[in-house]
Amino acid sequence: MFMADIYALIWKSEKPDETFIQEEFTNRVPRLMEWLKKLKTEGHLIACGGGGFESHSGGLTLIYADSPEHAQELSNGSPMNEIGKTEIMFWDVYYGNLVQLSNESKISTQ
Repeated sequence: MFMADIYALIWKSEKPDETFIQEEFTNRVPRLMEWLKKLKTEGHLIACGGGGFESHSGGLTLIYADSPEHAQELSNGSPMNEIGKTEIMFWDVYYGNLVQLSNESKISTQ
């Protein structure tokens, strides 16, 4: 069992939906996938996905990290930080059953 803590990296676009430029996001997706693959290969990635807030695009990545500083270091690798902001939250997990693998091929390292 991995002994590091779990952190939630919560990304939010700096622009609201009305002025959000989808192309700026889409152009970064290949780099985002590479960052996620690296997290997975290094044993840090727990889960990831996208969605949105009430009026902003956003995403969530759950990671294992040794400290808040380590979580920040890992978070800094996301190209989405160029068009938004990532907040880091320590996640004191009481229960988790993350078995959703339908899009795993998008971040497969093989």
